[in-house]
Amino acid sequence: MCCLYAAGCSTSLSNNRALFKPTETLGYVEGRSDEIKNLYWAQRNMALKDPEPQLKRKLTEVVVPAHYDSDGQLIEAHREVIEVVQ
Repeated sequence: MCCLYAAGCSTSLSNNRALFKPTETLGYVEGRSDEIKNLYWAQRNMALKDPEPQLKRKLTEVVVPAHYDSDGQLIEAHREVIEVVQ
């Protein structure tokens, strides 16, 4: 907010005109000012959106039955905790 009080830092149209060359037409300067405002609002709206919808996450314990792995080793029955996303 301190930028608004500094000299030449305001984004008003009159100050934007002072930043551009006198050879640029007024419509061009106003168009650039509008584009800066549009960019600001687009970035702000993107930041406000949820990056991912509200997903329900929970941990669930499952029983893994005894089985043989690919090397022929017996894996005993055990419990594992997995994350479930809905």
